[in-house]
Amino acid sequence: MIITIGREHGSGGHEIARALGEALGYACYDKEIVDQAAENSHFSREVLASFDEKRVSPYVIPAPNYVGLGESFRLNLQVAAAQFDAIRSLAEKGDAIFVGRCADYVLRSRKDVLRVFIQAGEENRIRAMMRRRELTQEQAKKLIRQVDKDRASYYRYYTDQIWGERENYDLILNSDKTGYDGAVRIIQTVVKTMEAE
Repeated sequence: MIITIGREHGSGGHEIARALGEALGYACYDKEIVDQAAENSHFSREVLASFDEKRVSPYVIPAPNYVGLGESFRLNLQVAAAQFDAIRSLAEKGDAIFVGRCADYVLRSRKDVLRVFIQAGEENRIRAMMRRRELTQEQAKKLIRQVDKDRASYYRYYTDQIWGERENYDLILNSDKTGYDGAVRIIQTVVKTMEAE
């Protein structure tokens, strides 16, 4: 069984995925996808991390200064391919949860995938980021908007679909309403139903 979790920044997607992994006894992959891609490719972890779920554009690239635009754009595509290969490889190892990085799309041909998206109201996400990163309200708001914009662009570029749109997921949860523990319980219930069928 594979669970993919897309998430708005600050909605608790990472925390929910970790707690769900513990509850189900599943491996949970978030930044570990970057580590696996670094092990299986010629890219360093630093290069992979610098492109991780970032906006894709031949003009707006989070690359080191010494990389030219054309070269940087190609590098972005190669890094994403390395991450997608890592996701496919890790999915073959057994029950797993994947956080972000277009995993729902990368693993779309499998029948054993539950695609989840976690969202929350902006106010609660801002508060969460202020606590977690010790940011001002304005800094947290700016960060959330930038990260969500990057993720939406990344998802759109590699999947040709809209990030967070209900047609792309089996289950969308609002962590404001469910809380993190409630979200974990709901996903567990769906998993048990799928496994019983």
